[in-house]
Amino acid sequence: LKLQFLYLIAVYTHGISMRTLLVAALLAAASADNGRGAYRNATSAYRPVAIMHGMNYDYKDMKKIQDALAAKYPGIYTVSLNVYNGLSSIFTDMDKQMDAVVKAIRADPNLKDGFNFYGESNGALLARAFVTMYNDPPVHNLVAMNGPQNGVGECPHVEIPYLKQFCADLGTDLNIYAWPDCAFCDYWRGKEKDTYLKKSQWIADVNNQRTVNATRRANMISLNKYMAVKATQDTTVQPPDSAWHTFWYWGDDKRGRVMPLNETEDYKGDWLGIKTLQERGDLLLPSYEADHLKYNMTWWNQIVAPMFDNAP
Repeated sequence: LKLQFLYLIAVYTHGISMRTLLVAALLAAASADNGRGAYRNATSAYRPVAIMHGMNYDYKDMKKIQDALAAKYPGIYTVSLNVYNGLSSIFTDMDKQMDAVVKAIRADPNLKDGFNFYGESNGALLARAFVTMYNDPPVHNLVAMNGPQNGVGECPHVEIPYLKQFCADLGTDLNIYAWPDCAFCDYWRGKEKDTYLKKSQWIADVNNQRTVNATRRANMISLNKYMAVKATQDTTVQPPDSAWHTFWYWGDDKRGRVMPLNETEDYKGDWLGIKTLQERGDLLLPSYEADHLKYNMTWWNQIVAPMFDNAP
């Protein structure tokens, strides 16, 4: 039943065949490639940028972002982290992916004095988690595009109402929190608070939702700017507002009411420093009207690119 559920998610997410899925499952522990998609001069007038791709994407897919930055800021150093590409990003738990991100960043001498970090989707969560958990070397500006910052609670791309509810409830019923070799299982949230806090294997701790880790909070507050971008029609990250560090109200069986950020316990308690960043004017929450990662590059250049216009 678990394999059937995972297959459903995979099919709706990226049209993966059962044969491909089974082969990928055998390769779930695939190690990260130590190579890097880097170019441009590290001695430029602009702060270097690390880029993390999303789930089932490849570091080469981030070339459009590298090209856009190179065109706008000539000489800027960018590196697309070549870790857990393709299916391995689905079938590898977040701790292992996080370790690979940290190693790739620390292995790059161009990032040792600090950098700006850009991530998309699953990579947006990894980028933010790097700041929260490590921030060494330090991140100056963080941009998280459509990241599941407060977890997910529905299956991606399942929009038929009864199937949407069934798939969402099934994940929790099958104790998806404890599945091995599954990235999104590590940030599954569901609708019941006690179940989530008891069973979450990763994101509840990363978000300081069990115990507030002062160092992790301080790491977030140390950011110069934090931009978290929501896709208003996102059918992958459910709810889309997770990108803005909020979620449905606990116990909402229909999953139809999203809690305003300033009403969440996380924000009120400033568990991650999000409230501090916002009160300081350093939390930016733009959105665009389209599906997951379907942003327009004209919009991107106008809204997102300025986050990288700063000197080291």
